[in-house]
Amino acid sequence: MGARARPFRVVRRRVLFRGRVTMTRDTLRWADGQTFQREVIHHPKSVVVLPVLPDGRIVLIRQFRAAIERFIHEIPAGTTEPGESVLTCCRRELAEEIGYRAARYEFLCRFYPAPGVSTEEMTLYRATGLTRLAHPPSKDADERITPSLVTAAEALRMVRTGRIVDAKSMIGITWGLGTIRW
Repeated sequence: MGARARPFRVVRRRVLFRGRVTMTRDTLRWADGQTFQREVIHHPKSVVVLPVLPDGRIVLIRQFRAAIERFIHEIPAGTTEPGESVLTCCRRELAEEIGYRAARYEFLCRFYPAPGVSTEEMTLYRATGLTRLAHPPSKDADERITPSLVTAAEALRMVRTGRIVDAKSMIGITWGLGTIRW
């Protein structure tokens, strides 16, 4: 997403938290001199991938999300490691979360899931030519993930009826299955 001249400048940045993400309180100044503050979550780039099996079914995951204290249905996604490209991250997450490898990764779009509070930029791919890995890598210790196979129609129905409530998955499914056309 192209860089543009900023109509403001950051005049102060105070780190509030440093961990997997960094949170800052930024003081910004408009060109006319007015200042304002924002808390910003600085997040590495991340990926989201719509895995489509040769028969057209979609691989979803059911995953526990601590922030909302519940299990939800999603498509695989993850955060890049330092120095890792988004495509490498995509391959890693597909293997870790659902135990598959893809022959093709088709770039679909980039988007900001929460631009009001976060710098996170997500890249969406559609993965096809899937084959199951004989020895999938271990999941992260904090992940409780169960893959499931659904038809494309069922995935769209899950979005429409509110069974899929995760925005990145809603975008990935509707865009990746061609229900959004430009």
